[in-house]
This record gives sequence, structure tokens and C-alpha cells, in this order.
Amino acid sequence: MKAAFLCEFTTIRSALLQMAVIYLIIGVVVGIAMESSIAMVACISAMTPFLVVFTLSGYDDANGWERFRACLPISRTAIVLGRYAIVLLSSIAMAAFAVIVALALAQLAPILPLAEGAAEGLVAQSDPLTLISSALAGTSIILLVTALILPFVLRYGMTKAMRIVPVVIVLLFVVAVPLIGDALADLASASWMADFVAFANDPGNLLVVMVAIAIAVLVVYAISCAAAARLYRRKEL
Repeated sequence: MKAAFLCEFTTIRSALLQMAVIYLIIGVVVGIAMESSIAMVACISAMTPFLVVFTLSGYDDANGWERFRACLPISRTAIVLGRYAIVLLSSIAMAAFAVIVALALAQLAPILPLAEGAAEGLVAQSDPLTLISSALAGTSIILLVTALILPFVLRYGMTKAMRIVPVVIVLLFVVAVPLIGDALADLASASWMADFVAFANDPGNLLVVMVAIAIAVLVVYAISCAAAARLYRRKEL
């Protein structure tokens, strides 16, 4: 897996540096325009998983790179694990970068020529744990979507996957909405639900909620990785 990961990292390294520069510009603009460090961190964190997946998938489809890589002494399972690992670690690294940018912007806000009240808003939202929770929220949502599309992208390629994934999402939406609606109605009437909501809304429990969300997302991501590895082994290159 190490060789596969290094191969993926070498491919995406220059793109990651470009993303960092773009995120820095976007972060400053979004943070100042919305007067919200929390929104800035969430936006930046949500961008990375998709950008990394689309960039690597674009390279796979270009110049026969995917076939050439399959000829290297790297197992197909390792290739899939390397792809999932680089997406996850890149997302974590860029989320951390977003938090650092937000903290730096909050420190510089008082001396910047900002609109009245903007500096105070940025400084007020500079609590590290709150910013980390915002980064986790943005990253988690898109990682779940990425976990849905990656098996199809690896199995069928980006071009065909972009025709299959919307159909799958629509079917899931049609099936899931009625089921979720009934489930939510049952949950709303459950006595323990009020206690759970109160627990989640308590700022003192924020760290516990963050850990629970991170574990849940990683479990779904691992299941997606296992499914993708199984599908990719059957792919004819």
C-alpha cells in the first residue's frame, strides 16, 4: 500500500499546493465577506474531497495512466487503499489548514481595514474547538458523498460513473425519503430523543459529539473502501 500511496501523492502533490493557495484566497474573501470564520472553515473543508477525487480520476483517464499503473508491481487492493488514503489524508490536512487560516485571520482582523463589526465577528468566532468542529462538519458531509461515488469511479471511470451516480442518488432519494420520514416520526416521539438532542446541543459535550461523528464517517468510508476494492478487482484494464 505504501507504494500505491506514494504514487498517488506524487500525482496530486502539485495540485495540493495549488489548492492551498486557492484556499488561502477563498478563505480570506469568504471569511471577510460573510464575517464568519466558521463558514469559511466549513467551505474550505468541504472542497477538498471532491477536488482530490476529480483530479486523480482525471489523471486515470488521461494517456492510459490507469492501465500503466495496473502493470506495476502493486496489487489492485493496494491501489484502492492508496486512493482512499490520499483522499482522506488530503481532506484532513486541508481542513487543518483551513483552521489555521481562520485563526490567523482572527488575529489580523483588528488591524485590517474591514467593515464595522466584521473584525469583532471574526475574533468572536476564533475558538479553536468550534473551528475544528466546523471543519469536521464540512469534511464529513463531502466524505460521505465521496464514499458513495468512489466505488463507481474506480470501477467504471469518471466519465461513465458520472452517468451512473446521479441515477443511484435519485433511486436512493426516492427509496430513502419515505423511510427516513417514517423513522424521523418515530424518533421524534421517542422519549430518549429529547435527551439525545439536549446532550448534542450542550457545548460541554461538543468533543464527544465530534468524536462520534468522526467514527461514524470513518466506518462508512471503510465500508466504501472495501466495496471499491472488491469492484476494482473485477475490472478489466
